[in-house]
Amino acid sequence: MRLIRSELMKIRTTNVWWIFALSILAFNVLMLLIWTFGYTGDRLRSAKMPMEQMLPPASEVPPEEYERMRQEILASRDIDKILIDGATQIYTSGQFFILLFIMLLGAILMTNEFFHQTATTTFLTTPQRTKVILAKFAAIGFFSVIIWAVTTAVSVGGGAAYLASQGYGAQLGEWQVQRPILMNLLAFVLWGILGVGLGVLLRSQIAAVVVGAVAYVIGSQAVQIAAFLVYEYLIKKDWVIQAMVGWPSVASQVMISPDAFMGAGIVAAPKWWVGLLVLIGYGLFFGVIGTLITRKRDIT
Repeated sequence: MRLIRSELMKIRTTNVWWIFALSILAFNVLMLLIWTFGYTGDRLRSAKMPMEQMLPPASEVPPEEYERMRQEILASRDIDKILIDGATQIYTSGQFFILLFIMLLGAILMTNEFFHQTATTTFLTTPQRTKVILAKFAAIGFFSVIIWAVTTAVSVGGGAAYLASQGYGAQLGEWQVQRPILMNLLAFVLWGILGVGLGVLLRSQIAAVVVGAVAYVIGSQAVQIAAFLVYEYLIKKDWVIQAMVGWPSVASQVMISPDAFMGAGIVAAPKWWVGLLVLIGYGLFFGVIGTLITRKRDIT
């Protein structure tokens, strides 16, 4: 517990934590507005529009095509599904960017030891390095839980108020809404562990931040583009698209909302638990590798 308190103090006594906190809150509010007034609001307004306004004149399209379009519109006007999908996205607002900040915070928690040249003192004080790494995992996990609690409170409060203003319930009694909220908590903690592991592999603070951010943002887009190109021009198999779940940031999205997965509409999206297993695997890998490297590395 003393080690954990020490690690928590290292986060609290640096300026980086409140910079990250303000950034996380800003992205949380921004995405909350987009998912409520944009995504969910647009779908609810479309569902209330007369069918005639959404279909072209029957005389302008073949009967089979007209019927197909009508069925698609009817499926998109399912209010219950719109509310559940909307609540899921609203209550996990800003996940993509928040996970990035949590990963970077975990990396900085580790690289600060080398940046401020306190690693030698830390490991001389506590020669059992495994305990030090476990304390860092616990500290970033604790902060991840706090971040999840605050951002979820903002998202649920704002989202429930919006849905109530439209005459609907908050949908919090639905397991399809509860599960993504709980999975979001696990994603926050696991990405914090990934960040600490990244900080062990790359002791340079600048390198860890740059590599982590590029791999998370650009890497995610590159993986998706590559998968769709391979699917379109080389291998027309469902598994090519579904394999994107092997990338950690994509796994996080699938874990929260499989229907929003990039492959949905082309092939069946992977199940949510597939994303969960992939992310747990990454967390365990980085955690174990980070601990083993730290135990054997010459700190001086």
